[in-house]
Amino acid sequence: MKDFLGDIYCWFESLFGQNLAEHLWGYNCESQSYSNSNSFNNVGLIALTISLLITIIYYYVINHPRFNRWWSWLIMLGVGGVINLLIGYYITATDFVNGYIGDCLMYVRDEEGNIISYLIHEADCWMFGVTNLIVSAGFFITFSLMVNVLGRIIPQLASRNCKYSPF
Repeated sequence: MKDFLGDIYCWFESLFGQNLAEHLWGYNCESQSYSNSNSFNNVGLIALTISLLITIIYYYVINHPRFNRWWSWLIMLGVGGVINLLIGYYITATDFVNGYIGDCLMYVRDEEGNIISYLIHEADCWMFGVTNLIVSAGFFITFSLMVNVLGRIIPQLASRNCKYSPF
């Protein structure tokens, strides 16, 4: 599982850029190695946990007959997705603003050390948030399928009112 979450996020690397991905993998410009912590694991575990909590809230806490429609399920998917979008943006934007991203990943410099161009922009942080939304939506759908399948196999685990939602 060490690199599994990072591999999932890197399927969408074209959205947020290779340089931001290298930073999230833990690349250290001074030592030119991956000696920093792998942020994909942290963000991925947060997305996984929030998606699981949203699933439990929908199927077992709310669990109301008026809330067993496909659109109610879609609302919960959206709520979890927006929460994860903001978390993904916040984590990367905090590193971006506070200068935690290595110089070699942030800028292209000329011989005198002047910045020629930026390699990572704030939009990349937003796009990582969108990537986190997509990944968390996949987790929520997977958990929903698990609840539905397990509810059919073991009826005691089925949600009383939402057991067929959204399928």
